[in-house]
Amino acid sequence: LAALPLVYWINDGGTANAGSRKLDGIDFNASYDWDMGDLGDFSVGVTGTYYLHDHITSVDGTTSDVYHTTLAANGNVAQNGVPSLPYFRYRARVGWSNGPWIITGFMDYQSHYSHNLGAPPNVNGNFCTSSEPGAQGGGTFPCFINNYTNQEPPWYSFDLSIGYDTGEEPANTYLQHIGINFVIQNVLDKQSDFQYGPSQRGRGAAAFDILRSNNGRVLNLVLTKTW
Repeated sequence: LAALPLVYWINDGGTANAGSRKLDGIDFNASYDWDMGDLGDFSVGVTGTYYLHDHITSVDGTTSDVYHTTLAANGNVAQNGVPSLPYFRYRARVGWSNGPWIITGFMDYQSHYSHNLGAPPNVNGNFCTSSEPGAQGGGTFPCFINNYTNQEPPWYSFDLSIGYDTGEEPANTYLQHIGINFVIQNVLDKQSDFQYGPSQRGRGAAAFDILRSNNGRVLNLVLTKTW
């Protein structure tokens, strides 16, 4: 306590709580259902988000926007004002039901974006050990590949769900209200697009876009019983 009057200045070197983040976007959700009599009930709907800005301030004076950012150049190709994450995502559905049957189809969409991983050393104006395709970087010959880009194309995938519920039709109560659902994820067996992804920034090495599924088509059979 006796030393308190002698303290004239304190340097706080802490880094926690020094930044901020402000995310702007538009969420939307719409659906419509209608009855077609003996043909059954139909429904359509969509839910998604359109991101406008994601302002991130790690420390004072260094604000960046994830959806309008500048990434490191790929050789002689600049990447200015590009989105580094998909800025538009939605999931649309169309469904039909009639008695015990219900069928629903889904479509998932993600817009294009530019990943922030470094480019290979043998592209876009760099020099290679030879002028042949696939030559290693670091030589004296102009590299063969001049159209490399970090941009990932838009992503579309489709799912399908087919369900049947026994309801109260069976005389045996144990067979009543049993639901059988057959679900197909990624109906078209689409694989994730190519991405040059060396092991860095907490990411394991992979040759595909890890933000999108590379599992291909997945089949699921779901059985439920309601009492």
